Amino acid sequence: MVREQLQDEFLRMQASVRKTVLLVTHDIEEAVRLGDRIAVYGQGRIEQFGTPGTVLGRPATPYVAEFVGADRGLKRLSVTEIEPDDLQQPPVARPDEPAGRAGRAGRAAERLRAEGARWAVVLDAQGDLHGWVGIDDLGADRSVGELAHRMNAWVPVGAPLKQAFGVMLQHDAGSVAGLDGARFLGVLTPAKLHEALRRSVDADALGVSRGQVPFDSVADA
Repeated sequence: MVREQLQDEFLRMQASVRKTVLLVTHDIEEAVRLGDRIAVYGQGRIEQFGTPGTVLGRPATPYVAEFVGADRGLKRLSVTEIEPDDLQQPPVARPDEPAGRAGRAGRAAERLRAEGARWAVVLDAQGDLHGWVGIDDLGADRSVGELAHRMNAWVPVGAPLKQAFGVMLQHDAGSVAGLDGARFLGVLTPAKLHEALRRSVDADALGVSRGQVPFDSVADA
């Protein structure tokens, strides 16, 4: 706990002072968390110099690969941020939309069935998140907003993928909502999380933004 607090304090000071700092550590997780660039020294030379994402995603030598560890993909989750393009768009229902009438499913349920979906996010006219509703909830003579469940699995866009993965596990959720304040931008599924991680590796290697990486380049080998 003390080490983590010191790291937090270092990051706070660095953001305020904006001075170049050379930090020597044998802890790759500390280097990944604190460093804008990492130089891996071994065998009497600099084996690799690059961003944390590059070092974790594409180790330059067998020495670097061994040093960063076999779980480097998991470590990279902590330095890869969620971007809006990583999110998938689920069906949407409005809070004031009638869920049904006299036990009959309303338009929201019909829309879900047409799309082959089991649930929808509940958004107001401004795009703010009000929760989610399942197809089995719809049919009562009430509004969608009255039937909506609270969506506990959510993260802010810009948070690391590691945080989203942790929230998925914590809530046993098949996806997490990505929010900008209260505004809903989409959901991050396990498949999209994996795609975002793979795209980020290729983007660092090519020196382009993640959105410029063609989908074929992250297809499973």
